[in-house]
Amino acid sequence: METPSNPKTEDYTYKQGQYSPRKRKDTTPKVNPQLAVELVFQELKRVEDATAKKVEVDRGSLESAENRLKSVLAEFERLGNRMKNGGYVDKRVSFYSILCAVISLLFACLMCYLWVDAAKERDRYQPFYEYYQQMQEQKEGKE
Repeated sequence: METPSNPKTEDYTYKQGQYSPRKRKDTTPKVNPQLAVELVFQELKRVEDATAKKVEVDRGSLESAENRLKSVLAEFERLGNRMKNGGYVDKRVSFYSILCAVISLLFACLMCYLWVDAAKERDRYQPFYEYYQQMQEQKEGKE
């Protein structure tokens, strides 16, 4: 037998280079197989229920989105039909717009009339004004 180079290995009864596994403590937990099966079954049922609820939620949100899209499309179609028929102008708005235009036109006519009338009055009093200016100039010239 060869002498080992390491003094610590001298007390072993095996040859150098030979593998000897260590004795390990058993660390695997003791599990009741029935309990393990019940726990796995409960977890599978929970996952299945959550998946079913998710599918229901997704279906509900999909249906609500579909209904909103249908309502928007129906509104566009209704507005398109109104535009084709010429009824896309609100009657009250068009009435008030026409009324404002008529009142504005009447006001403009009144202002034109007053302006022309004032011009006529000025033309009628022009000779008197010129006479007054001449009299004022004569008074200033005498003084």
